Amino acid sequence: MACCDLVDHHTPMKTKLPLRCLFLLLAGALLASDAEAQATARVDSFYMPSLGRTKQLSVILPSRYTPTSKYPVLYLLHGYTGGHQDWITRTSILSYVREVRLIVILPDGENSWYVNSASAVQDRFEDYLVRDIPTYVNKMYSIDTTRQGIAGLSMGGYGAVMLALRHPRQFRFAASLSGAITFPRGLNDTTRAPERALFPSLLRAFGEPSAHNRPAGDVFQLYRQISKDSLPYLYLVMGTQDGYRSFLPAHRAFTDLLRAYGAAYEYHESPGGHNWQYWDREIQPILRKMREVLKF
Repeated sequence: MACCDLVDHHTPMKTKLPLRCLFLLLAGALLASDAEAQATARVDSFYMPSLGRTKQLSVILPSRYTPTSKYPVLYLLHGYTGGHQDWITRTSILSYVREVRLIVILPDGENSWYVNSASAVQDRFEDYLVRDIPTYVNKMYSIDTTRQGIAGLSMGGYGAVMLALRHPRQFRFAASLSGAITFPRGLNDTTRAPERALFPSLLRAFGEPSAHNRPAGDVFQLYRQISKDSLPYLYLVMGTQDGYRSFLPAHRAFTDLLRAYGAAYEYHESPGGHNWQYWDREIQPILRKMREVLKF
């Protein structure tokens, strides 16, 4: 008779469970419970009118997700040369949001800088981020549209701050990890490594450095166009050993301006480089701060 068989042929009126069987059943129950408590990652594909094509995005649903409840949402952006699965495969984000009542949307922004391109009319990535994706996810998932945040790393850090400043009613919280906020105003300073590797994508996104539309995506200008009481909460973090030498001075200058303006923000410089080890660590306090600011 198998060890976990609940039938004892010698005592048909009673059920006996050996200790080993009890242990295995309890262990199995615990494993099943733990599996149910895991956040769920999935990949969706849908047609995006702003780009005129179908693209994929990743979605993280919290454990015990139910469509009968409304969930805050975090749009989490990748960096240059990245993709929509980077945060899932290269960090422990699934663990960090496992018990948080939060849906995380991870778009594929290519190397677009998350703007409507100045030189390629078909690359309307800002419209894709603020219109197409929200329309899709609000239909597919149970989203609390009053509690929306956006965050990202490097190119995505720039994108998160820029999009929140351009759409402050949509995003009430924005966070940047090692954000490339140097651009587009730093387009003339792309002659040194590693910044010069970014130049082709920057030129496609923003046009020539003298183009009149360049300031449209300049975070150093955008915040001034919003009253300080209407600004989203901004959370910026920068590694003091970051290899992009223009990024740290840009953060110090930008946060000086935010302070003088009376904006609600916080800025952290901490040891670390432009790498996944740093971003995996720093996304954790960002998640905590988002919950505090948006009250969930």
